[in-house]
Amino acid sequence: MLTIGSEHVSFRSPAGATLWQAQLLVEDEEGQHTATLAADGHATAGPWQVRLETLPGAAGLDVLSLTVAPVPGRRLDRVLLAVAGNTDAVAPLDCADTRMLALQSGLAHPEGVIRLGGEPVSSALATVLVAPARPALLFGLGGISEDFTTLHVENGTLTAGFRVERELRRPETYALAFGAAEDPLALLERYGDHLAQWARPAGPVPTGWNSWDYYGGAIALADVRREMAAINASPLRGKLKYLTLDMGWEQAWGEWVPNGRFPQTYRALAEEIEAAGFVPGVWLAPLQAHTYSRLGRHRQDLLVPGADGYPVTVGQHALLDFTLPEVHDILREWFGGLRAAGFRLFKLDYIYADYLAVMNHCADRTRGKAGIIRQGLEVIREAVGPESHILNCGAPVECALGLADSARVTTDIHTFWGHVKHNARQLSARLWQNGRLWRIDPDFAIIRCADTSGDPFPNPIYQRRPLVAGQGHWMAGPEASYPELCAWLTQVALSGGNLFLSDSIARLNDTGITTLAKLFPPRSRAARPLDLFQSEIPRFWLSQGETGAYLGVFNWEDEAAPIVVPPGLDVPPEGVDLWSGQPVTVAESTLMPPRSAYLLRVA
Repeated sequence: MLTIGSEHVSFRSPAGATLWQAQLLVEDEEGQHTATLAADGHATAGPWQVRLETLPGAAGLDVLSLTVAPVPGRRLDRVLLAVAGNTDAVAPLDCADTRMLALQSGLAHPEGVIRLGGEPVSSALATVLVAPARPALLFGLGGISEDFTTLHVENGTLTAGFRVERELRRPETYALAFGAAEDPLALLERYGDHLAQWARPAGPVPTGWNSWDYYGGAIALADVRREMAAINASPLRGKLKYLTLDMGWEQAWGEWVPNGRFPQTYRALAEEIEAAGFVPGVWLAPLQAHTYSRLGRHRQDLLVPGADGYPVTVGQHALLDFTLPEVHDILREWFGGLRAAGFRLFKLDYIYADYLAVMNHCADRTRGKAGIIRQGLEVIREAVGPESHILNCGAPVECALGLADSARVTTDIHTFWGHVKHNARQLSARLWQNGRLWRIDPDFAIIRCADTSGDPFPNPIYQRRPLVAGQGHWMAGPEASYPELCAWLTQVALSGGNLFLSDSIARLNDTGITTLAKLFPPRSRAARPLDLFQSEIPRFWLSQGETGAYLGVFNWEDEAAPIVVPPGLDVPPEGVDLWSGQPVTVAESTLMPPRSAYLLRVA
């Protein structure tokens, strides 16, 4: 239960015990202002006026609403609650015994459950603090927002709030959700139930084939025809709904027409796919315009400017200003045209943090960055219709919740062990989102390796380098083995998320195709990573319901390791491995090979 006092916002247990107390802070260009609170919910922080209101959340959570009044001529940077560690039920936040769920994006930030006590740790969307003999405490986004959440631990203090970084032109309301429970995993799932009130209705698990992981930008119509024929001549026939053309079909970013390797109309392209029995899908990066595209060259007035009034760029791309009506018309033309041609899956990519960071001078100054992206996505949703599937590949939850049907929750997978292991941290920390916020997308199910394909060039050109801890995992080390890729497929199978293949099916042998076929029909409920808050990367993922129960057991180490079940973890004692067909005992007497997984049918 939340209460507002004269100095603090307090959060209490149902029994009345104080779990934490927080100061309200408002930051602007002059520094940080500590708020003075009044019993009626009004607060003053320097020149800033804030209205606080406690609200009931869904799933037993509590919500605090913060309405900030604008101050003309002054930029609001952040509005925050600050919770000190080692007070009330809050564990010390500079101690390795305390763990924090960190949800970030990209490659530069630690993700998953992090031990505190070292470098500062940040999270987007939400975090959970876990420590021995204390309840798990959740802090997170409470509802749709114009600006992005920020959750940060540094110097023994947690701050939870919003990064605004703009001058307010109207009062803005922000909502934070809070919860406490003995079981941190159940608490996360309750938080997902709270956010589900804004989500789109869940549909069946999307299945399909995507051109990206094997072909990259080198895809051509002849390749598509070959892959569709191979699928239809294999045991995968009838199991894949969508055939998605990823990057490489387009003339340029911002010039979304087929290039010379494809038929020159949307409809002709869709007809090729439909004739083979698939529903057409397509990839776009709707925010970007390449500097050499016609939009980028001749319509610079439609691009996001910098402080100097000229378009900002990230790499070779400028950004469309999603607040401009003419840009909305362009989005309707692109996406409405694709929909009219028969495309029904739209993978929207590259709405990433490095692009959002430079969007500081859009035409409509009343909108925050999350609201600006949301405005563009609303136009796209209207253009593609309610029956189309939007796969969000990068846009934060604040932008896409309720507009996207599914969302990528990992960075790109490739056929390297470093990717398998890195993505396991990301995926396990987000399994709770599946079927609540949206259908999660774990990235592609891929199996090509020396045992499944004789292809002399299984990957695009890349720089060979060893896989060394702390030096980045991207396409590092030797290409993955069959057992290593089965460990990846185990994650995909247990995610309950999208199931898209992306190998060259025409280049797989019977072993590769038979292995992929074992993933069908896909499960729609995500597994629970039972030791998420106990292990660096969880080893035990349990999927129950639907057609029986499955347990994923992983060995993330480079050496053989026994199956050691952490104390207090309720794990099925045995099962039959889907990959080998052999019975496995889940006990310390079983020695797992290095870099491997079992996918056990346990009921």
